[in-house]
Amino acid sequence: MIAAIAVIPYALVALGLRLVMARLFFLSGQAKIEGPTFPVQIGGLDVAVTLPAGIKATTFEMFASQYAGLPIAPPVAATLFTYAEFVLPICLVLGFATRFAAFGLLVMTMLLQVYVVPGMWWPAHVYWVAILLVLITVGPGAISIDALIRAIYRWEKRS
Repeated sequence: MIAAIAVIPYALVALGLRLVMARLFFLSGQAKIEGPTFPVQIGGLDVAVTLPAGIKATTFEMFASQYAGLPIAPPVAATLFTYAEFVLPICLVLGFATRFAAFGLLVMTMLLQVYVVPGMWWPAHVYWVAILLVLITVGPGAISIDALIRAIYRWEKRS
């Protein structure tokens, strides 16, 4: 059984980890923004993506009340978290600046853990942290823009 599992390349594992974390944060960010919505079909799955033309008033209210414990002013935190939850998951899906994106999401997770919902460590955050640490330490894998950039750089360096 171990031999069978060992044939799974890290590139597929990393892609799966990137997609899991991207979905989690992207959906959270989608609930916080307003703007034009576009339907997207991916393999028979219908998804609507909202582009961030603005941040919902309810998001600012949430950061002023539920997230008030953050060491950042609520309007600034609302803006940073909301746009990070839109941009960083896209980076993860593409495998572009993956370590940077994973680190940003790790910082957000730890801020939530320490200042907002300390009771969520074992139910959720420990798993998010573990996945993000794998992506930070081992990287995005071969199925990524980062790997493509690295290959082009090495090829250029040889020439």
